[in-house]
Amino acid sequence: MLKDKFKIEEADGWIFLRKNKNSYRVYKDKPSDEQLEDEVFSFLAKMQFKELSDGRYFKIKTSEGNEPRQIDVFAKDDDTAIFVECTQSDKPKKKQMGKLIEKIESFREKIATSIVEHYGRTPKLKQGWVIATRNIEWSAADLEKARAARITILQDTQLDYYAKFTHLYKIAAKYQFLSHVFSKESILGLNLVVPATKGSMGGVSFYNFLIKPADLLKISHVSHKASREVQDLETYQRMLKPKRLAALAKYIDEGGQFPTNIVINVRTKKNMQFQRIGNKGDSEFGNLTLPNCYASAMVIDGQHRLYGYAHSHRVLNNKDSKSTVPVLAYENLPPTQEAKLFVDINCEQVRVPRNLLNEINATLYWDSEDYDLRVDALCSRVVMTLNGKKTSPFHDRIKMTTKDQTQLRCLTLTSFIDGLKENKFFGEKKGDSPVPGLLSDKSFEDFGKTLERSVNILDGFFELFSTATELHWNLGNKKKEKDNEIGYLATNEGIRSLLKILKEVLLHIEKTSGIDLDSWECDELIKKIKGLCSPIADAFSTASYSLIANFRARSGIKGVRQNSIIMQGLIHKQFSDFSPPGLADYLDTIDEEGTKEAKELIGDIQRQMHLFVIYKLKEKYPVGEDWWYEGVKSTIRTRCSEDYEYGKGVKEREQYMKTLDYLTIAAGNWKDCFDLPFSFKKEGTKEAKLAWIKELNTIRNITHHEEKWPATKEQVIFVKELYDKAMERFVIPK
Repeated sequence: MLKDKFKIEEADGWIFLRKNKNSYRVYKDKPSDEQLEDEVFSFLAKMQFKELSDGRYFKIKTSEGNEPRQIDVFAKDDDTAIFVECTQSDKPKKKQMGKLIEKIESFREKIATSIVEHYGRTPKLKQGWVIATRNIEWSAADLEKARAARITILQDTQLDYYAKFTHLYKIAAKYQFLSHVFSKESILGLNLVVPATKGSMGGVSFYNFLIKPADLLKISHVSHKASREVQDLETYQRMLKPKRLAALAKYIDEGGQFPTNIVINVRTKKNMQFQRIGNKGDSEFGNLTLPNCYASAMVIDGQHRLYGYAHSHRVLNNKDSKSTVPVLAYENLPPTQEAKLFVDINCEQVRVPRNLLNEINATLYWDSEDYDLRVDALCSRVVMTLNGKKTSPFHDRIKMTTKDQTQLRCLTLTSFIDGLKENKFFGEKKGDSPVPGLLSDKSFEDFGKTLERSVNILDGFFELFSTATELHWNLGNKKKEKDNEIGYLATNEGIRSLLKILKEVLLHIEKTSGIDLDSWECDELIKKIKGLCSPIADAFSTASYSLIANFRARSGIKGVRQNSIIMQGLIHKQFSDFSPPGLADYLDTIDEEGTKEAKELIGDIQRQMHLFVIYKLKEKYPVGEDWWYEGVKSTIRTRCSEDYEYGKGVKEREQYMKTLDYLTIAAGNWKDCFDLPFSFKKEGTKEAKLAWIKELNTIRNITHHEEKWPATKEQVIFVKELYDKAMERFVIPK
């Protein structure tokens, strides 16, 4: 009966989860658009907004005679009202969002009027509009249009950020969210005037003052690294740590105080008003008027202390109206100085992992006068932009400090940056003047344009491999022989090798076309690159485990170069005019046709050597099985016997001997047995005279494993000469 009932439910889309004693547990996914609405609703609820829409068909009256307007998610507290429109795609894609923005603009004033009519004019509510999207790649024009319309955009990265932030920090996340939605907008009813002292250090002015934590929270914003998005790279802080927040909140509730300053940078269009009352020495004291705007105070240091107050029961329940925190405030520091100050405060005190500096460089050196440092910043931004871009082959594939390494998220920022720099994609300084690189924009010193161009080209180049070799690309750094699965292209060494390929391909295109690379339209250049690199993608789409394992085995800088040369050879086979420096020399050293011949000759040598070794042993030990027990070492006998049993006697036990076993046998029975026939050198020690067997084994490992092909011309010549000597010496009398 249960089975019959389940079949009915299954036909309706329900999926079996598990069997209970007297029932089945089943589930059915909600439509993806409803899932997005639920996700937004959930994190707003955890932020403890006091009112929330009661379902996905929530509507607000706009005007008499008109249909009420459906709002996907609505949230309200004492001071603010939030309206969220949600849209998503099942798969990442580009979508024009301009019409939705215009639609919101057409009715937002009517909605605002309805809110005032419903809730009254006091207190006056700040109203914020949000568009939340999943798997939608926004155009720069639409993002600017939304910004101009004062509509906040929450893309995948920000949605993930707020979902995580609210799960861990609950109401503390509300302050961060409001500072995002109402950034630089005034906070109604907030008037912040504090007694302060003004000082100066290193030519930079600062203020010291005490302020209630609840007031500071309202105007503060923390640029967490986890919230980084393509359009917002001025972030350098770590995510808050829940355990530390809880411990600090407990400390506050127990009457604890913090003697150290919270360090902020106040960003304002106009300088803060400081009403001087007097001075003492080099310091002034007076009243400081702080801006009453959301996100006007960027927290540089002390984020845990500040948000600890947001978790304090004393503060949450309004039982503490007297507590204050000490603050050191800078005014209008540019983002680069802000990030540098963060580094100076934190990294020197070993509170931030050193590898975080690579990520901070994206902000720290962006406006540097040192060209090399600016290139460092550009490289960092390029890689982080690729990592944050939803439609990029590298989306969430770079291991950042905020996320753990996984099989897919296995690429490091440092290695990728090194690959960009070693190939001089963004130029270099020669003498006093910088010269452009292969990925530079025509206005190459405008790094903003170079950033956009290089991201597009790198995206297009690597898209070839993420699509044509999709299964391989999505293995990341997996290596499981039993599953016959191994990745290479999407590993650090694979990316470095492909970047070398990109460099040579770009140089080839420029040379053969006679057109400067910065004059090419991105789409046309990408099409040309993909066409030339398709032989590599074709090879890896059908490559065997052992072939890819051979690529993986060649590691380090030397391995990257070697693999790159091999890939260049694949292109050269199809496009003979593609011949970067060094490729001809490499091709001159290898002999593909000779490798096939060498494989056959080695087979003949091994067969004849096997028969000859047994003949010589039986000649030396003529009684019964003495040749086996006296002439062959016990370790070889044991292994051959085990292989014989495993093979169920298909071959004779001595047929399981390996090439290097003949060296051991010959060395152990040298004098008056193998010294003459196996001495292909007239002079030297026994080891030197037997060295040819080791060389034969090395070459055999190439010829008998096609993933290691081809052998060099020298190796082929060696085999041919050895064959002649072996056939001459390994003669068995009839």
